[in-house]
Order: sequence, then C-alpha cells, then structure tokens
Amino acid sequence: MAPPPPCSSSLSILTLITILCFCFCICTSSSSSQNTLTLSLTQHISPENNHPWLQIINSLASSSITRAHHLKNPKEKSSTSKIPLFPHSYGGYSVSLSFGSPPQKLSFVMDTGSSLVWFPCTHRYSCSDCNFPNVNNTNIPRFIPKLSSSAKIIGCNNTKCGWVFGSTDPIRCNGDQICPAYMLQYGSGSTSGLLLSETMDFDEGDVSDFLVGCSILSTRQPSGIAGFGRGSSSLPVQMGLKKFSYCLVSHRFDDTPVSSELVLVRNSSNSGAGDSGISYTKFHKNPMSSTAAFQEYYYVNLRKITVGGKTVKIPYGFLVPGSDGNGGTIIDSGTTFTFMDSHVYDLVAKEFENQMSKYKRAADVESESGLRPCFDIAGKPAEFPELMFHFKGGAKLSLPLADYFSFLGDSGVLCMTIVSSNLVGSNSRIGPSIIIGNYQQQNIYLEYDLENGRLGFKKQICK
Repeated sequence: MAPPPPCSSSLSILTLITILCFCFCICTSSSSSQNTLTLSLTQHISPENNHPWLQIINSLASSSITRAHHLKNPKEKSSTSKIPLFPHSYGGYSVSLSFGSPPQKLSFVMDTGSSLVWFPCTHRYSCSDCNFPNVNNTNIPRFIPKLSSSAKIIGCNNTKCGWVFGSTDPIRCNGDQICPAYMLQYGSGSTSGLLLSETMDFDEGDVSDFLVGCSILSTRQPSGIAGFGRGSSSLPVQMGLKKFSYCLVSHRFDDTPVSSELVLVRNSSNSGAGDSGISYTKFHKNPMSSTAAFQEYYYVNLRKITVGGKTVKIPYGFLVPGSDGNGGTIIDSGTTFTFMDSHVYDLVAKEFENQMSKYKRAADVESESGLRPCFDIAGKPAEFPELMFHFKGGAKLSLPLADYFSFLGDSGVLCMTIVSSNLVGSNSRIGPSIIIGNYQQQNIYLEYDLENGRLGFKKQICK
C-alpha cells in the first residue's frame, strides 16, 4: 500500500470527531512466550451471493482487474500460532483477531498485498456502498476504543507514525500533535481513520504496543484488513514472525462455513526446512525504491510459463522488474483471479486456445462472465493442458486444474480463471506484470519463509 496522501480538510474534521469518541488510558501488557499460533481462514462475505452464477464470476473478474489496477498504480486514487482461515464468496479469505483490554474479536480480510492492519472503529463508523447481504451500517462489528484500557492514539513523535507516512512532514505533523489521519485505497474500496497503539490478544499471550488503524469512514469495506505485506506496519513484521503459512480451501461461492489454518511462527527453531516435499524460490525486492508500495509486495522470480509442456514465449521484461520498477510477478492473497498484463495474458490464452481447438468456444459465456477462453465440453470427454510456473532456482509449480479452469454453474462450460485488461497496463509494463491471486493458490500449501527470504509451496488438499 502506498503512503497515504496529505490530509484533506474532511480528514481534519474526521480527526476531531474521532478524538471526541475516545477515552484512553495508558497501559502495558506482557508479550507472549509462545512460538506458534494457528488461526482459521474463511471465505469472506459476498455482495453477490444471491445473484446468478455468471454475475458472481463477472463480479470477481472485475474486482480482480480493479485490484490489479491499484497494485500496479498505488499512487493513484517463533512462537507459533494457528488461526482458522475462512474463504468467502466475494473472493477473499478472512481471519478473526482480538484487540484491546479486555479483548474485542473482529474479522479481518487477510491481505499479503498491503501492510497496515485496521478495523472498523467507534460507534460512528460509516461504510458507504456496503449493501452486502446481512450487512449494513448498523450491524457492522466495530472496535470500541473507550471500552479498552490499552488503546492509545499515536503521536507525531512516535516512530510508528513514520511506518505509515514515511518521513514525517513538519507542516502536517510536528511536536506533540497526533499522527495525521490515514487514507488508504484498495482495489475494491477505501478507508480512513487514526492510528492507535493497542494490545493484540492470543490464547498463547498478548502482543503489546501493536500499531493498528482505527477507521471511521470506508467505502465497500465492511470488515477490517489484516496486512501481511512486507512493510513495517504489517502483522508479520510487528509480531516478529520468522514465517507464516496457509493452505486455502477451495472457493465455493456460497459462504459454506469451512476453514483452513493460518500458521504464524515466531521462533527460528520452528522455521526450518519443513517438509521435504516443499519447493522453494527466493523472494526479491523491486529495484524502484521510490515507490513505497512496490517494496511491500512479495515478488517471486518467475522465469517462464508452460502450457501443456510448451513454453509460452513471454518477453523477459515482463517477468523481471526493470530499473523503472515495472514488470515482475507478485503473489497476493487479496486478489481473486490471477491477473496478467495483456501482452502476457494474450500469449498464455492463445496457447490454451491452440491446444484446445477441438472444443467449441462458448462466446456467450465469455461475454457474460468476463472470462476467456471458455469451452463447451458438455457430454464430452475432455483433456486439458497442464499450466506450470517455473521459478528461478529450478522450483516448479504445476497448478491443479481447478485452479485455472472452472465450470460455470451447470452449463457444461469451462472458463480459464485468469484475467487481464487493457486499462491496467496493456503492453506498457506498469507495476507488476503478473499478480498470482488466491484462486490460483487453492489447495496449495504456501509458506512465506521470512527469515530465509523465500516462498515455499507444494500441492495438497487443504482442510
């Protein structure tokens, strides 16, 4: 996530309103001695789950493209813990976290493409365009700071203010002033509020003095976001994690209450080689240091893509970030369908079309769903080319078929679940060229080995 823009007058008013809502007292809490925490991941609420299947897919395709636009153009408007990770029908995965003294539990969308952790905050929280099923402004779960004895507003002199804003601007922030209100843009919406120091609570122990955003105004963001990116304000960095891992259960687009585990490891002794079946590839940094958001992304060294064993001839400049920061591949849990710049996408799609030319194209479904190519295989035995990602160092990831082709309802039509748009980069290589979304991460164990700077993966049934 790019550093927030300067505060507007509306945000200054927001600041005053927010301060009046708070009742704080300074306190400290002990830090945990546990090494591993496990949480649950679940699919997130959907604005579309009462709509026809093709509309749901079209909405997910559109939101994936919109998020890609934001990720590519961010300046535009060991201790181990295990936590349930739930999939939701709008395309994201959420986790429950508790903050405050006494703790207040809330749901957060897990997002490896941004860093700040924030929650809907105070009774005044307002979310526009949040007409999701069973959700409105009156029933959105909120964090109430005045009910927490550990909530403290972050001031300008606190170094954590700079985690979000970069070098502090003396015109906006100096002396004993509070840290300016933040405004964050996401592909699907936005949020704004104030930064707090709070206690994050786990059964294994507390994490004190945790920087978290207290959002008062949002657009299409009824729940908070847990940033798992590489920035200083992210949950992994603040907790000092050596690694975290997850295995995403399959999307069902019906909010079935099933979950998988999100594992957080804080001890080096628990962050070793792991299972022998895991393949690893190194993370790398974007050379364009002046674009803060690019430094938060998890770039991986994708060297080539093969379809049915045949190499897709992708120009090198799209696979590796150039000196201008454009190009390259990131992995992002907040994007649903994998996004590829049109030049890359057209080459990959064309190879599938060539190898599957014996099947009839379903042009009407392509038009309605926003996906292509789509093939009508009703009543026919079908064979599909393997899609494989090849990484620097020799690691290979062969995607499960269900991760890149999906039946749309009961139509007998299969569509490739990778998207592109001429509106978000075309052949000009703006930002990352390939964004590997969570749909292509289903039933794959993914390990973010932060201590050794590498991504581990292996195919398995997630549960």
